[in-house]
Amino acid sequence: MPWIKSVHVQKDQPALSRWTLATNQFGRDWEFSWLARNLAPIKNQKLHWVSEPGSASMGLNVNNRGQIRFIRKPGGCNVSLSISYEVPEVLAPFANALTPVVEGIISRDMERFRDYATAYDKAQVSSQQQAPKV
Repeated sequence: MPWIKSVHVQKDQPALSRWTLATNQFGRDWEFSWLARNLAPIKNQKLHWVSEPGSASMGLNVNNRGQIRFIRKPGGCNVSLSISYEVPEVLAPFANALTPVVEGIISRDMERFRDYATAYDKAQVSSQQQAPKV
């Protein structure tokens, strides 16, 4: 995502990660961060998180949660992403305008991830085929 500036796992609490978004909108630089609790993953199936209450910056708390699911299928894997968030009242007038922008960014990110994973898989298969047999 082009707005994600950084994600840092907290050294003292590895179940928490600090997310920072940065963008230039309306002629001004904006930066916003919050803590997310990384919930216990389900191996080969799901990664999920929830924001920590009261952890946001700029006086705005955007409660959010999400999950990435991996569903095996013959010859590959389907990946789905779901994110939900509560828009702070001060941003409500912009929410409808921003929704299609955010959805477009996430859709393109998912396409890039698909392309990366497909290329990685092809490279792995190719290197295994070229490895000398002992």
